[in-house]
Parts: sequence; structure tokens; C-alpha cells
Amino acid sequence: MQTATPTPLGPSTATPAAKPTPFTQAPVKQAAAESETILENDYYRVVFTNRGGVARSWVLKKFKDSNGKPLDLVNAAAVSELGYPLSFFTYDKDLQKKLNEAMYVASGTESQPSVTFEFSDGDTIARKTFHVEPQYVLGIETEVRHKGQTVQALTQWPAGLGDLSNAGQYANAKIDWMRNGSIEHKGAVSGNFLTGRKWISAGETFNGPFEWAATADQYFAAAFLPESPKDTVVVTLNSLLEVPKDSSKPEGDKTKVNVLGVAVGSAKGATRQRIFAGPKTMDVLEATHAQAGGPDLRGMTDFGMFSFIAKPLFLWLRWTYEHMIPNWGWAIAFLTLVITVVLLPLRISSMKSSLKMQKIQPQMKALQEKYKRYSLTDPRRAEMQKEMSELYKREGVNPVGGCFPMLLQMPFLIAFYSMLGNAIELRQANWLWIKDLSAPDPYHILPVIIVLAMFFSQKSMPQGGMDPAQQRMMNIMGPLMIGVMSWGFAAGLCVYWAISNILMYVQQIFINRSELGRQVRKSVERRASRKK
Repeated sequence: MQTATPTPLGPSTATPAAKPTPFTQAPVKQAAAESETILENDYYRVVFTNRGGVARSWVLKKFKDSNGKPLDLVNAAAVSELGYPLSFFTYDKDLQKKLNEAMYVASGTESQPSVTFEFSDGDTIARKTFHVEPQYVLGIETEVRHKGQTVQALTQWPAGLGDLSNAGQYANAKIDWMRNGSIEHKGAVSGNFLTGRKWISAGETFNGPFEWAATADQYFAAAFLPESPKDTVVVTLNSLLEVPKDSSKPEGDKTKVNVLGVAVGSAKGATRQRIFAGPKTMDVLEATHAQAGGPDLRGMTDFGMFSFIAKPLFLWLRWTYEHMIPNWGWAIAFLTLVITVVLLPLRISSMKSSLKMQKIQPQMKALQEKYKRYSLTDPRRAEMQKEMSELYKREGVNPVGGCFPMLLQMPFLIAFYSMLGNAIELRQANWLWIKDLSAPDPYHILPVIIVLAMFFSQKSMPQGGMDPAQQRMMNIMGPLMIGVMSWGFAAGLCVYWAISNILMYVQQIFINRSELGRQVRKSVERRASRKK
């Protein structure tokens, strides 16, 4: 946004306007050497440098990184190119460069842990104050003036978060915000070939009111909480960065990833806001309010369209962990068992319907043969549909009976999937041979179990109406596709999926041994023997 220009004078006959007060250069204020200042509480430790007045390190004391060291939210792989947290964003890039490379004079207070950075070269004056607040929150006050005019200089977090240890994790990054009461989650790229693909624009400005705006990934976030939402503007930041494909081989092959960030501040220039930089745990987000009496940050966790199911599932999982089974892997296994039992009537109904459909396959095939010489538009085709309906009614078969119970289960299963994908509690939680339930199974044992359980479950399901070659292909290709999908899934999700598939196979075995199952199996065997 450009600064306002003086109103031009009118014709010479007009009353002369008062002359503007000439600009007087401010005293120069610059530090002679680089220094560091530390602000901390029980939750974080932030190291500031007076070079730019930025955060060089932002350690969360209660969390570890993938190497077992305290987690630093500053993304070391990106800051050298994209900038440090709490640097300035301005529309004048030369001014931005000067502000972020200047040597500020630092001063602090001990009564309330804080640090103030001040800089002046005569024309430009910049001031930043940071002070410690409870939990994961830091207070921010900033102001920039150039030749006596207030400049719109936003505070930015430009380079993503420090827990992004491999290229794949950058895909989970988003820009989240609450704008005039409505929450949005924006990935770097969204949409598909049907709806059209959309990219977050670099440097695009959005006007408020904003209750909060954040750069976030799967488990952590840096969210700006403005004091005056109606005056707040947000600028989206999206940069390409080359990172190693394999984080364990930093000098190996590289790939380009999108790095998301945000710049937030007041449209009027001087800005007062706070920043939340911490974990996306439900308790912490609900305890952190954007403004006094304003909304909390719980909307930052995106449980998807079935959040009304996913959130209670998470609360149930956490209660199970805290009061019954003090291991997240076994807690997931227990919930999977309970969910399977609850959904058992639907699954049995679906399986029985499928078995009944198999039982009437010979009659259905005979009807199809009877009417196959008629085209699809021939009125006599209606007779086939009428005879099919009578067959369904006579045999007590619902043609959609196998699909409908499965459709009823889908919202529940999707919600469980979404819940496990957002539960930071699974991060670095161990179970049996797995050291981190939020990361893929290091030995890929669970994906193999998923494939085998699905293969045997499909193989045990009578499919007499299907061509044998097609049946063999489906029995192999289906499980293999699921195996490829689950290969890179978080181990916590695979625990659920593997146990669910094993239980489904057990259910299928019991159904097959029922009276209806034996009848269908004999019918299939008779048809198979007649074809030989």
C-alpha cells in the first residue's frame, strides 16, 4: 500500500495553503556490533538478534525434533533465502531489505521480560518491542516511519516451520485464518483437473477483519493475533525452495517444494498484536484466545467435513490413553476393536446382501441371456427389469443392500482417518517396533499386513458371478493398490487399518460358515463344476 500524497494546490486565486512542516532528520541510532537477547518462559525460548531485530531461534521446550533435540520452530533450511521470523514485510523491497539487515539498538526490562529494538538512519525510524506472555504466546509492537510518514510494515513469518524435516512434510503446510468469523485452510496447491487447480499467490494482500492468521503444518503453527482485527491486513507468502529428497542425505538429490508464510499487521501502520507459536494440541488451542473475549484457536485443527464425528473420536481416544491404556498404539487398537463391534451389524448386513446376490447369479444371468438380443433402447428391455425386480422380491434380495451399509460407515471411517492424521499426540509415540506413530512404519510391516488381510478377505468372499480371470486380478490388484497407498501413511493410521482388515477377514470367515454362506458356496461350486 502506498503512503498518501499531499492534496495538490488549487488555482492561484485560491487562498494560499499553509506550508507543510519541513522534514527534520531524526538522530542516527545504530548498534556497532551484533548481539543476542533471550526471552523465555516454561514453554519456549526465543533467541533474538539485533541484526534486523528478528528471531534466530524459537525452541519449544516440551517437544523434540526427529533427532531427539529440542524442537526449533525456525526453519533453518529456508531462513537464509526467505528470511527469519518477525522480520518486516514492506511493499518497498529496498526499504524491506534495509529494515531486515539493519543493526538495531537493543534494550530490555526485567520486571516484564521484554526487548525493544530501535533503529534510525536519519530518514527511516523503526521500532520493535517483544514481551513474554503465558504459554506459547509472545506480544509484539512495531512501527516504521520514513521521512516523517508512517509506513505500512507488516510482521512476517516467511519460511515455514522448523519441524519440516523432509520434502513430503511440506505438502501438509497451509495458511489458515479466521476472517470475519469464517475459518479457511489454504494449501499451497488446491483443487484438481475437474475443479481447476489453485495456487496461493506470493505477495497477495487480503483486507480484514482478521481475528487471526497463521502459517501451519500438520502439528505446529505460528499464528498472529492482532489487537484490532478490523484494521488488519494479511499478505500470503509462497516461495519455492530446493530441499533434499532424503533428509538423511543432505547432499543427495534435491526437489523443489512450496514454502508458505504470512505477513500480518495494521493497515494504519503501527501494529500491536501477539503471536502464538506452538503445538496444535486441542487443549492449548482452546485456551489461547485471539483477542480478549474473542475466539480461540481451535478452528486451526482441520478435521474435515466430518469434524462433528472426528473431534468426539479424538476425545475418546485421549480418554482411553489417559485412563485405560497408557500407550497410543494400543489405545488405537482398542478403539478399532470397539468401532468394529459397533459397525458389525452394518457389515454383516452388507456381507449377507452380497452373498444373497451371489446366490441368485444363475437366474440373473439367465435373464440377461434372454434379453441380450434386444438393444438398450428397445421397450422389451423394460420386461427384463420387471422380471429382475420380481426375482429380487421373491428371493428377498436388495440390489443396493451390499452398498448402502458400507456407505453409512464411510463418514465414520473418514472421520477416524482424519482424526488420526491431526493428532499431535501420536508424534514420536512408540508402539511395539514403531518409534513414531505419526511417521511411516520403518519396516513396512503394517502395510504388508494390510495387503495380506485384504487379499485373504477378498479371496474368502464368494464371487461366483465374476469371470475367474477378472476375479484373480481384482483379488491381487485391489490389495496391492491399498498397499501402495498405505506404504507412506503414518503408522498410527496403519495400525487402525491393519487391525480393521484383520477383523473384517474374521467376520467374513464366520459369515461363510453360516447357513447362508454354506448354501452360496455349494451353489458356486456346482456352477463351477458344470463349466468344466
